[in-house]
Amino acid sequence: MANFSTHLNVSAFVSGISAISISYSNLSSQNDAVIYFLAGIIGGILPDIDHDKSTPIRIIQFFFSNLVSFFVVFKYVHKYPILNLFLIWLISYIIMSIIFFFFKKLTKHRGMIHSIPAGLIFWFLISIISYNFFHLEIIKSYFLGFFVFIGYMTHLILDEIYSVDITGKKIKKSFGSALKICSSNKKLNLITYLLLLSIFISLPKKDILFYLIKGIGNV
Repeated sequence: MANFSTHLNVSAFVSGISAISISYSNLSSQNDAVIYFLAGIIGGILPDIDHDKSTPIRIIQFFFSNLVSFFVVFKYVHKYPILNLFLIWLISYIIMSIIFFFFKKLTKHRGMIHSIPAGLIFWFLISIISYNFFHLEIIKSYFLGFFVFIGYMTHLILDEIYSVDITGKKIKKSFGSALKICSSNKKLNLITYLLLLSIFISLPKKDILFYLIKGIGNV
């Protein structure tokens, strides 16, 4: 599979080109395009959160725990004193650490986290949270989730490319384990697709989503 540096650099390149494209096509402002670019980079390393054996992965988990804590505190920054905000940050970080702990126990690397349905789940889930929790405009919420999806798919495609040993003219055993729509675990497949369906049903203003998809297709 591709290493951490490759995932980071390629996701930054693809997200950058995509952000410039939607800004050039007047689908987004330049300031928003910068945020989407960063979201794409995050999406580019997100699939490896189920890997717990390398230093970069521990860095990723530390990063995401602090990122979530920041956004939670940011929501209440004008509502509570500084000491209360610090306590909220600490509690949020501890909760995220516990979630990661159990998440790693329940998942294995290259499982359904490395799949197209998982990428869609993150796209829709981030859009819902952005709109309902942080009260972003619906278009910005969908774009934010979409760029995470772009980075996510870039990661999966890279892993599949690195599964092909071109010089040796052979296919590695890992081929097909990243860019997939299901796994050999039928129960896990059912849970994944039920989760995807429930999140899709919960999406706000789906007509805006379809409008954006149509607009992006014309870029």
